[in-house]
Amino acid sequence: LFPRHEHQTLRTLEMDCKTRLAVCVLVFALYLPCTSGLQVLYQPSLSSTFVVHQELPFTVQYADASAIEAITCVDYVQVGEYKARVPFGCFLDTNTPMLKNVDGIAGFGIPKLGARGESLPMPLLWALTDARNTESNAQQLQRKFTFFSSLDRAELQLGGYDPASIVGGQMKEFQSRSTGEFVLGISSVKVGRTRQEAQELLHFSPSLPADKQWVGGVLDTGTSCLVLPSTELAGTLTAAPFPLFVSTFLDKKRAPPEFSAEAARIRNEGGEIGKPGVWLVVEGEELFLPYESLLIAGTDKPCVRGSPPMSQSSILLGDVFFRSYAVLFDVSRASRAQPATLGLAAINPNYQIIPKSSPILPSGDLLRMAVARNAADAAEEAQAEAAGVDKLPIENRRGTQYFLELTVGTPPQLLKVALDTGSSTFGVFVGQTSMNEVLAVELGNPIPIRQELRPDPVPLRPIPVLPA
Repeated sequence: LFPRHEHQTLRTLEMDCKTRLAVCVLVFALYLPCTSGLQVLYQPSLSSTFVVHQELPFTVQYADASAIEAITCVDYVQVGEYKARVPFGCFLDTNTPMLKNVDGIAGFGIPKLGARGESLPMPLLWALTDARNTESNAQQLQRKFTFFSSLDRAELQLGGYDPASIVGGQMKEFQSRSTGEFVLGISSVKVGRTRQEAQELLHFSPSLPADKQWVGGVLDTGTSCLVLPSTELAGTLTAAPFPLFVSTFLDKKRAPPEFSAEAARIRNEGGEIGKPGVWLVVEGEELFLPYESLLIAGTDKPCVRGSPPMSQSSILLGDVFFRSYAVLFDVSRASRAQPATLGLAAINPNYQIIPKSSPILPSGDLLRMAVARNAADAAEEAQAEAAGVDKLPIENRRGTQYFLELTVGTPPQLLKVALDTGSSTFGVFVGQTSMNEVLAVELGNPIPIRQELRPDPVPLRPIPVLPA
């Protein structure tokens, strides 16, 4: 995808690139104020280094039946201080309206094939750190990243993790249970006001061998809630966990009389009346999700969902998990045959997540980046309890969205893309008119594009300038 003659075969554009690059000292920020809900489309015809490979189409299919039709493109992409000329998806069409407020998807997952067996462009971190890419300044960056969030902010650490950000300064590391996803084995899920009274939700079949008594927990920034199975998983369990959670949570949320024996017991055991939490046993380690981290912002309702029958066989550890635990994703040795290494540690409560005013902070071998956290409207979320699991393409308005800012093209166009560890694709939505201009000049054969997300022409997002 990087033929040396590509620069010579690019169309000649009637534009003054030097004028467009007058703003030459740029902040490639990874925070975007969430007040702007408009999608900005990448305009290929405005980039002098853009190349399209019409002969390499592909389809991205997601677990909720959402799909994106795309073709492979190549251009310069910059994330923070890292810049490379990489292949990515030019998204042409999608069957879901959930993508209307996002410019693209920054897949940070494991490389996969497309829905029809096609080769896909590499995930963003893989593409930036590709040792064969001579047009990258990120070849020395370790293929690792850490992610965690708070109620109003989130942070992405490229290259590893900052010991100061976690309790104890060191991650507990495990091998992923899957080569295609970030999965850890969960052998217990309990809900209650105290650890002693917490009731088990995972009741494994007695006929199941002890080493098989676990359910995969998928670590996914593209999911807003804790998602529990709504079925017995084809006999793995004797009862469906999500209905058990609903009944148990409601019971434990009930407040006993203030001076009753039950209230005294809860206090003596270190619990809070009316505030049940969740205890997980993940790879033999007990983890705790407190009541406050479970709630949908602005409500007293838990962000815990049941998976649609026949579509999920795992537990999804979404936003509510990342509010309590930092997760290291080490894909430095990962391949289709070798699983990734995953690290877990409680977030240091005294650690200051990178502020919005300083969206990029180098820290030794790390690059700390602010991530926009777009919380859902509380009223809409409260009305969505019966909805199915939210998976990328992206969380809809019922969930939580994590956004990165990056630039694509020459001169750079600033785009807002969804950060998703459950996706293996990096791609951006393109303007129909702009893409057809390129295809008409380059190939003499424009392709039909049905673009309903936003009509052309569209404004480009302004790039902030470093203060003098």
